[in-house]
Amino acid sequence: MPVAQLRPALERCRATEVTLGAGSRVVVMLDRGGVGQALVTQLERVGVAVLAIDDAPDAATLLQRLAAFAAAGPVQGVYWLPALDAEGDFTGLAPESFREALRLRVKLLHATMRALYDQVAAPGSFLVAATRLGGLHGYEAVGPFAPLGGAVCGFVKAFKRERPQALVKCVDFERDRDPAAVVELLLAETQRDSGIVEVGHHEGLRWTVGLSEAPLDAQPGAPLALAPAGERPVFVVTGAAGSIVAAIVADLAAAWPGTFYLLDRVAEPAADDPDLQRFRVDREGLKRELFERRKARGERVTPAQVERELAGLERAVAAQAAITAVRAAGGEVRYRRLDLLDAGAVAQVIDEVRREHGRIDVLLHAAGVEISHFLPDKEPAEFDLVFDVKAEGWFNLLRAARGLPLGTTVIFSSIAGRFGNGGQTDYSAANDLLCKTSASLPRLWPGTRAVSIDWTAWGGLGMAARGSIPS
Repeated sequence: MPVAQLRPALERCRATEVTLGAGSRVVVMLDRGGVGQALVTQLERVGVAVLAIDDAPDAATLLQRLAAFAAAGPVQGVYWLPALDAEGDFTGLAPESFREALRLRVKLLHATMRALYDQVAAPGSFLVAATRLGGLHGYEAVGPFAPLGGAVCGFVKAFKRERPQALVKCVDFERDRDPAAVVELLLAETQRDSGIVEVGHHEGLRWTVGLSEAPLDAQPGAPLALAPAGERPVFVVTGAAGSIVAAIVADLAAAWPGTFYLLDRVAEPAADDPDLQRFRVDREGLKRELFERRKARGERVTPAQVERELAGLERAVAAQAAITAVRAAGGEVRYRRLDLLDAGAVAQVIDEVRREHGRIDVLLHAAGVEISHFLPDKEPAEFDLVFDVKAEGWFNLLRAARGLPLGTTVIFSSIAGRFGNGGQTDYSAANDLLCKTSASLPRLWPGTRAVSIDWTAWGGLGMAARGSIPS
């Protein structure tokens, strides 16, 4: 389990290779609380040329400003501060406010670091982002204060994997740390201790994130009671047509045969579809047959088209497996086709649960898509696709469920969210956002147990079981 862990005081740490002074050129994305303005003043006082972004520009406008600034000389580094601003109860935000908050915090960060990818690369260059999770990166009993900062931290960790020679840090602060102290610490973190990416300041001490081994607080033997006495548990599962998720649903149904609302973009499969039968026993043969079918229809067919069709069949097979497993265990299936980015469709399903059951015993958010590209090749549309399914889908679920008793929430995160991974800035940002918002739920939803699972690759199932990845 991730835990807050002490880090030596800055004066005991080695100097970094960053030198700020005359000739330095730095980008500062300001917050609304005064830290950015004070930081700009301090930097200019020692001769640093600063591009201060003090508004909320669209990506095209921001890129124009960055290009003009870079044309006048090399950019040494970036300070990214929007996540210092508190967003309040994120489940109570209007959808447009939630999207705007994440656009400012992480999507413009993606645009900035993609534009400056070649500049922030060598020793002496830097990206320093600030969050206000609480000083311990949210790993404390009360959970994170401003959890949308998790998206920034996840991005930063992945960026460090792509730019190992640059100084890259996410510096976390307490909710009431005053701007002058934050500025002093940001400058000090820039100039000392290049051996850490996640660092926080809490009650006068420096902290990072470590790992602790601990047993699960579940007793062996009979499954735990998830529902009120005499009631069958109610599950809501997103991404239910994923092969890994289907396998997990089968195990859950065997332990707790309740009512399962299975949500996915894939339509509910027909049990007698011959292509699904064929896929299970002869994928390669079906692949050749699909190719020939398209040719017979006079289409210009490519291997990529056939692979996409096979991927759809694979999800349909997984959805059917989940449905079959729940019914075989004596449970009830409510399969609902929807797009998690459609807030109205999500609300409609949750309202159905509210009318029929009055509670959700387990909300399992497993939906997601992963497309690995290093930042120069990660177009905004790709970043949005990967990030939004997890982040906005989660928000839509929680917003729709406000006022509904929630027993346990489980989000499927990833080791990429915990440690960062090259080519996965969007995936890491979304997963760390899910972890931090999940950690804040017990405060917002008293009595709810919130669980985040950082999966590694699975053997035999899922994306990582194919191609060259296993080796």
